Amino acid sequence: MNKKTDKMDTSFKQSAKQFIEQQRLDDEKLTKFEHLLAGHMAEESPVESSFDNSKGQVEDVSSSKMRLRSYMALAASLILILTLSLNFYPGEPAMSWKIADEVAMNHINMKPLEIDSQRIEPIREYFTELDFSVVKSSLFSKQNNQLLGARYCSIQGVSAAQIRYQSDTGNKVTLYEVGYDAELYGKLPNVESGEQALEIYVKGIRVLLWVEKGLLMAEAQSID
Repeated sequence: MNKKTDKMDTSFKQSAKQFIEQQRLDDEKLTKFEHLLAGHMAEESPVESSFDNSKGQVEDVSSSKMRLRSYMALAASLILILTLSLNFYPGEPAMSWKIADEVAMNHINMKPLEIDSQRIEPIREYFTELDFSVVKSSLFSKQNNQLLGARYCSIQGVSAAQIRYQSDTGNKVTLYEVGYDAELYGKLPNVESGEQALEIYVKGIRVLLWVEKGLLMAEAQSID
């Protein structure tokens, strides 16, 4: 076996190891891996690698076939891992985790309020630069929280409203509202259709995501 083949084996094994260690794979990463696997198999094909021009020696064909079968088995195993991963997290696509992570960071940082009010009407009038109107959430209203005020923020680069509350136990609760764009944010549960809000725990923060009245809403609060 020549040095080129050894080097390619090492590179492929490292790439496969990194692939397995990922907890989630999006379509782009899967496509890259498929290209890597296809390219490596082509390089290891007995037709191309059986003759070494520098040494004039014929590689053992049976050995090449065994190596090819091993790569095919590895590919099948990785596909199985991917399938199980997607089935285990059926309602939590990558974008939902990105939104939850951003919302959690905003909640942790807790920047100063831009408007103080215990009524929703002044807060709605304050957000003149949004392309939607702040509304009362029927889901969020079920909680016994006291309105404190609000400020501008963003979710995935889109201007949003951060409305801050305080629970009866004294914990701060933040509610985020932004216009819902399914292409940008992905499919999320619509509570008006009877669907349950998506619950994600990230950075010690409990985040709920749902769609209501045409808006994407996200609730964040520390875990008790």
